[in-house]
Amino acid sequence: MHSEATVSGHTKPQMNLDTVWESFYFPTEYYFVESGSHEPFIFFVIEGKIDVFINVTTKYTIHSEEMFMVPNNASFKLIASEPTRLMTCLIPVEFLFSVQNLFAELAHQFEGDPKEFSKLTIKNTILHFLSLLDAGIKDGCNADYFFGLKRQELFVLLFFYYRSDELSSFFRPILSKNFQFVKFVMDNYLSVKNVQELAIVANYSTSGFIKKFTKYFNEPPYQWIQKQKAKHILVEISQGIKSLQEIANEYKFSSYQHFSEFCKKQFGFPPTELSKRWK
Repeated sequence: MHSEATVSGHTKPQMNLDTVWESFYFPTEYYFVESGSHEPFIFFVIEGKIDVFINVTTKYTIHSEEMFMVPNNASFKLIASEPTRLMTCLIPVEFLFSVQNLFAELAHQFEGDPKEFSKLTIKNTILHFLSLLDAGIKDGCNADYFFGLKRQELFVLLFFYYRSDELSSFFRPILSKNFQFVKFVMDNYLSVKNVQELAIVANYSTSGFIKKFTKYFNEPPYQWIQKQKAKHILVEISQGIKSLQEIANEYKFSSYQHFSEFCKKQFGFPPTELSKRWK
């Protein structure tokens, strides 16, 4: 659900950290602890002020019209001592490599001493963008496709309005340690038949690869690859440019029957039925 949450008091509210966008308003003193977000998040402080504790020991103060990022699997605590309005944006690590590969241009700046935390002032245009999005959330707009597009729009704005060194510092906590591994996965997962083959190409044992993959992508590689393939295949079928057999061959299914079973499992229909529905 994409909705605004209003919370107060020294309690732990049910903040939903599994949606693309969320809007929160804390009218009085507020306290929140999260043991470890499954995906990285950008927090936008629209108004007010909060203290953020990352991994318990490190404290940062974020003021109105500033944004900060919490990396995946990091514990954090938020304390607002005055009325505060926040917005959050979920950013799966693989998403960072899908926006026209914009993050590849930051890779050369990831070397050296990594910063654990960096905040940025929210530019006026992005504040306006967030205000319009917040209005949509309040009105009950909850279309996943819409919110996915708005996330892509956010990143286009970020790369337009901020210098590369600013973005490098801001995203370094999640990209400095796993950039090369995630980039390898994104570049190669569609060209292999299975997880074992991908592990071999990466020069890992299968068990070691699964462990590292799960750490960075927050789910086992088999399930993740199946979901990603499903997204690509649905686009291919909807475009109607390639034959179904060509698509099956391109995504390395052992047989057309295997491809058909995959489509029925992922979409509820065989490929021929999917193709008809897009015509």
